[in-house]
Amino acid sequence: MASSFTDAKPLPFHRRLRRFALVGWNFVIVYLAYKRIQRKKHLSPEERDRRYAAAHLKNAERIYRLATRMEGLLIKTCQFISSRADVSPPEYVAVLSRLQDQVPSRPFHQVEEQVRRELGAHPDEIFAEFARTPIAAASLAQVHRARTKDGRDVAVKVQYSGIERVVETDLRNLTILIRILARIERNFDFRVLMEEMRRYVPRELDFVLEGKSAERVAADLAHRPDVRVPEVIWEHTARRVLTLEFIDGIKISDIPRLQAAGIDPNQVALIMTEAYCEQILVHGFFHADPHPGNLLVQPGPVVVFIDFGLSKDLPEEFRVNYARLTMSIFMQDEEAMVEAFRRLGFKTKSDDPQSLVALGRSFFETGGPEHKPYVDADVMPEVNERLARILQSNPVTQVPPDILLIFRVIGLMSGLQKRLDSRVNMFETIAPYAESQVGNSERLDGGEAGAG
Repeated sequence: MASSFTDAKPLPFHRRLRRFALVGWNFVIVYLAYKRIQRKKHLSPEERDRRYAAAHLKNAERIYRLATRMEGLLIKTCQFISSRADVSPPEYVAVLSRLQDQVPSRPFHQVEEQVRRELGAHPDEIFAEFARTPIAAASLAQVHRARTKDGRDVAVKVQYSGIERVVETDLRNLTILIRILARIERNFDFRVLMEEMRRYVPRELDFVLEGKSAERVAADLAHRPDVRVPEVIWEHTARRVLTLEFIDGIKISDIPRLQAAGIDPNQVALIMTEAYCEQILVHGFFHADPHPGNLLVQPGPVVVFIDFGLSKDLPEEFRVNYARLTMSIFMQDEEAMVEAFRRLGFKTKSDDPQSLVALGRSFFETGGPEHKPYVDADVMPEVNERLARILQSNPVTQVPPDILLIFRVIGLMSGLQKRLDSRVNMFETIAPYAESQVGNSERLDGGEAGAG
């Protein structure tokens, strides 16, 4: 952890304590609000639903105010929650989605100072034009439109000064709170996910790495005319300033604007799904943050991927075994499913494979027999309850870290698919990609055996 923040001095103790106290206090208030409803056993289903809806709205507003006040990692967490329209209460989605692209921006003098530190001169000396007002503000940085001296329209992403120290503090605080929650509510143990955040969030603070990730995905998908990635302008890029080709487009979740532009949302959903299938299953390197603010759409339709701060490179053996798992889940081949899970590195408390079978079947059942590309809210509670019972009797004791970002992408995509009212047949779309990789692996294995 420390090696990821080599340039960041810790926040002063009083600021760290204040952030922990604010997050912890709000955490307790939200938790108790739901516990009070749970304890009222006499409520009718209708009254319980009404009270939960009121609590969702009140808690979402509380979390929104806290995130805008404290910024940093809390905004990124809220963006994730609001992207999960498939499983997050609609009240949370409505309130927290304002943080997808409406994060409070920093004053221009801070941007000017950061550009000067990173690129060696004032923005007006480097660029022919540099807008004072940002076109977007996110959890870690904000984006200003500019024009290079040779006439190219660009987007300049400038990291907030001191954000590394804030992120490090928030990661430590959230880790403590997640551990406390896991002790008092055993069905809500998010410690594995927290460890993954601790691994990957610091990588988002290195804009040179982000630029290289964007170029890699662009090269992998260059043959697709329906996918676009902005070009990196390296002469104006450093660790905390990233300059990219400016691409205009419609936010992927803005259905009215898509339809007004004559763009079919279902076709957008198909392109997005195919692009991720190819990234994950074929190339083993993928854009791992598909929240609505990071995907734009142009007429065609063309899906534009932006913000590669969170990207993932899968080991070759892992990629092939994930393809095997995907095929076994779609084919409902339990024996192959268990073997694939174990090859990936999943372990259970006992040798009984039932937990792994239940985990695999849960992916199939949430989509239903029609292979819907998003989690069905009517089915999800029943699936979760059944899965929880099986996992408690024979818990999964080890989950491979590489799988967690894939699950995150699947979850975020599920939320977007629901917003797009997708009718994409997941089996028909994913199966050819997975099958080709399994087939290629088997042919290579057979060739090596023959050569031996």
